[in-house]
Amino acid sequence: AASEIEATLPEALGPADSYEATVDGFRLTSSSADRVAVIGRRVAREGSPVIARLDVTLWGVAFDRGAGELTRVDSARAVAAFVPQDLAAYLIDQGVVTDASLTFSEPDRMSIRVEGELRGIRIPVGAEILGRLRASGGRVVLDVESVRAAGLSLGGRIASEVGRRINPIADLTEEDIALDVTRVRVSNGVLVVEATADPADLTR
Repeated sequence: AASEIEATLPEALGPADSYEATVDGFRLTSSSADRVAVIGRRVAREGSPVIARLDVTLWGVAFDRGAGELTRVDSARAVAAFVPQDLAAYLIDQGVVTDASLTFSEPDRMSIRVEGELRGIRIPVGAEILGRLRASGGRVVLDVESVRAAGLSLGGRIASEVGRRINPIADLTEEDIALDVTRVRVSNGVLVVEATADPADLTR
């Protein structure tokens, strides 16, 4: 059952380097399970930086082995982990900035050092963008609190404009299974995003 579930994951969650599924309480007669835990590594979803690790847990699962699809999921939650290098690469790929380095700090902070041009805004190379990360529906956004260069603030208008240019930091609504972000936090230099999924999306 685990291998059959793994085969459905790239289409549902996005392509990845690998997926691994663990099934608890599987009942062969009904092709159902109490719990399915999935680990995805280097998951590439539309509208999002690469997810270094994606943990998805499904409860109350039924599976049509002939059709190779889930037919029932009672509830689902996910935890996505992002590393700074992948988020910087995403901002560059999206054309937001030509070059940048990022740092996450607890509990929910992010800083961006602009090492190239920021699209549509004239700010000095080496400027630092500071802000707080938060959930907004299925997205992660950065509330920009300040933009500083040479130790001086560039002002609230610039901070607001930068926020409009770079957000959302990640959008987890773009694949077949849309995720609703419930909590954003930083742990050990990694951005951790907790989310739930609509069970109906898993059994289409």
